[in-house]
Amino acid sequence: MKNVYLIVIFVFVACLIYIQPLYALYETKYIYEYYETEPKPEKAKISPWGEIKLQYDDNIFLDPSNEKSDIILTLTPGITAYLPFSDNLLTLDYHVDFVRFMDNSSQNTTNHNAFGNLQLNWRDVTFNIYDNFIRTFDRPSTEDVSRVKRDDNRAGITAGVQKDRLGIQIGYENFTRDYKSDSVYDQYDRTDHRYSFMVTHQTFPKTKLLLEYDFNQTRYDNNIARSDSDYHQILVGAIGNLTPKTTATIKTGYQFRNYEQASLPDFNSWVLYSDIVHTFSHKNALKLSLSKTAYESTYGLNNYYDVTSASGTFDHFFTYKLLGFITGLYQIHLYPIETTESGVTKKRKDEYYSLGVGLKYYFRKWLTSTLQLEHIIRDSNFSTFDYTQNLVTLSAKAVF
Repeated sequence: MKNVYLIVIFVFVACLIYIQPLYALYETKYIYEYYETEPKPEKAKISPWGEIKLQYDDNIFLDPSNEKSDIILTLTPGITAYLPFSDNLLTLDYHVDFVRFMDNSSQNTTNHNAFGNLQLNWRDVTFNIYDNFIRTFDRPSTEDVSRVKRDDNRAGITAGVQKDRLGIQIGYENFTRDYKSDSVYDQYDRTDHRYSFMVTHQTFPKTKLLLEYDFNQTRYDNNIARSDSDYHQILVGAIGNLTPKTTATIKTGYQFRNYEQASLPDFNSWVLYSDIVHTFSHKNALKLSLSKTAYESTYGLNNYYDVTSASGTFDHFFTYKLLGFITGLYQIHLYPIETTESGVTKKRKDEYYSLGVGLKYYFRKWLTSTLQLEHIIRDSNFSTFDYTQNLVTLSAKAVF
C-alpha cells in the first residue's frame, strides 16, 4: 500500500514537469505579480477554504531505533470572514484538522483552530486586537518527541501612534497552555503575561531604528513542581529596507530572566530575533530567520533551554505557475542543569538539522498543490535522544 502512494507522488511530479511548459506558452507573469493578494478586501466577504494532505513519515514516534513508519491523511475544512469598515478590518477564521494514521490509529486526532483579528486605524493612532486558540494533539516544540493533547491560547492588544518620524507602540499579550491527555504534563500548565514598549524613528527614508523593552511573567498552575519566572529584555534594531532588494526586522539585546526558586539557574544572556528577505529578481527570493533566546523546558529538572536557531527558504519560479523551493534549519539546544542518562551525567546538548526540497504548482489563483521532501536529524550528546526522520508530503489547497 505504501508503495502505491509513493508511485502516485512520483507520477504527480512527472506530470508537473511535463505540463508546466505548456502553460508558459499562454502566460508570462510570475506569481509575485500575478497572484498578489489584496492587502485588505474592499467589501465584506466569506471565504470557504480546504486542504487535503497525504504524508509518509518513516519515524512517527521519533525513536532512536526500531522506527515505525506510517501514512498520514489530514483533511482541513475552513472558513474565513472579512469585514472591512472605513479604514478598519475584522478577520475571523475557523478550521478543523482531521488527522488519520493508516496503521497507528491511536495517534488519530481532530485539531481545532480559531483566530480573530481586529485592526483599527484612526488618523495617527492604530490598534490591533487578536486572539488565536488551538486545541491540538501535536508535539509542543522540537524539544519534544511525544504528541500531547493541549489547549493553547494567545491573545493580545497593541496600540501605536505615528507622528512625523517618531512612532510609539505599547502592547500586552496573554498566553496560556493547558495540557489535557497526560497527567505527567499537568505540571507544565502555565500562563505568560508579556508587556512591551517600543519607540521607532524613521532615521532613513525606508528604514526605522527601534528601541524596545519587554517585561514577561511566567506563572505555572503548580509552582511547586515548576518555578515561576520574570524577565526583562532590552532590544535595539531596525525595521524596513536595508537595501533596495532586502527587507528585514532585526532586534538584538539582552535578557535578564530570573527564576523564583533560588536553586535553579537564571538565564542572563544576549538575545537575537531577525527575519530577512532578499529578492534577487522576480523569480528568486531568499528568506532567512536567525534567533537566540530561551524557552521553558519540559526535560527533567531543567527550567529552560537555550536555543540558537538559523533557518532559511530559497524560492525559484521555473515558470509563472511552478515554484521550486529549498528549506533548511539548524538549531542548538543547551540545557543548564546536569542530568543522568544510561549512567552518564552531563549537561545535555542537542543539535537539530532539517533539509527539505519541494515544488508548488498554481493551477489557478485559488487552487495550489505542493510536494515536499524533508530530512530531519537530532544529534544529542545523550544518544538516547538521537533520531532521524524522513517526510514526503503531498497536499492540495483551495481558497474560494
